[in-house]
Amino acid sequence: MVEAMLHHQTLIGLLREIQSTPTAPFHEALVAEVIRKRLADLPNVSLTEDDFGNIIAHYKKGRSKPQLAFGAHMDHPGWVRTKKEGEVFLGWVPEERLKTHPVEWFGDFGMWKLNPFVIHDGLIHSRVCDDLIGCAAIVAMLMDLSKRGVDANCYGIFTRAEEVGFIGAVKLAKKWPLPKSVRFVSLETSAARGGAVMGDGPVIRAGDRMSLFDDAVTAELVDAGAEGKIPVQRCLLDGGSCEATAMNLYGIPAAGMSVILGNYHNCPPERGIAEEFVSLADVKNMIKLITVTVERMAGPNGKVSSKDAMRKRIEKRVRDHEKYDRAARGK
Repeated sequence: MVEAMLHHQTLIGLLREIQSTPTAPFHEALVAEVIRKRLADLPNVSLTEDDFGNIIAHYKKGRSKPQLAFGAHMDHPGWVRTKKEGEVFLGWVPEERLKTHPVEWFGDFGMWKLNPFVIHDGLIHSRVCDDLIGCAAIVAMLMDLSKRGVDANCYGIFTRAEEVGFIGAVKLAKKWPLPKSVRFVSLETSAARGGAVMGDGPVIRAGDRMSLFDDAVTAELVDAGAEGKIPVQRCLLDGGSCEATAMNLYGIPAAGMSVILGNYHNCPPERGIAEEFVSLADVKNMIKLITVTVERMAGPNGKVSSKDAMRKRIEKRVRDHEKYDRAARGK
């Protein structure tokens, strides 16, 4: 299998552009514009939007059937101006921190006045990692598949207003526009829980604070990591919830994957407001993992997952031992 990854400087340029773009719940238009620009001219990639403004990118080359859609949200907790309420903060941040740091306004929405993007000692520091890292990872995967002309079929989904209750994901799930065979994988940045360690690879999530995730989808990610020799962790990140929970609630089989995040929602452990940060190596390995997963599952049947292989082994043992049952019951 080809080593999947954009050139280092190309990836850094992509991360810098996306993470430097201002965003807030219901004010994702600038991020959406960057994503559309990056994907618009890629061979084998088509773009559509649903009624709510969620972006759906479809990579298709060859005859394989689509099986996975990778999703990330384009918003981040931030300030908005309304005629009736004035300045309102949307998204979760402890109330006592809301007025401890200056706000930079971009028309009718604002973000904490923080560094948009800097890399230091292998860490990406930014006013918004959650979840523009996930958005950038999906764009990078699509760019890589397109550049190499991989025979594959998958989706990238960029949702709105996740920080105020998975609104974009819920609207998408209720009118699911993709084939029924397609399963959803939420890409996130998440606070360390369940033994997960920043720098040890992306986390394949067993679940989040609200639910456990689809085991079959999770198995595909685990198997791809093992086959691609990609460092991964498998943990229950129960500090928050992600769009996989929303999808599962509406009958779309879903799993989740995260890069471990520092200063979750711009909140350092003690007090104040600061840049979020993630490991650049973890981001690169997340991109590798989703790309390898897509390649691994491409083709008429894809590869047999470890879960399917286990079921076949168990069924064989059942058949092999039926003779002892018949003998015991005199049949």
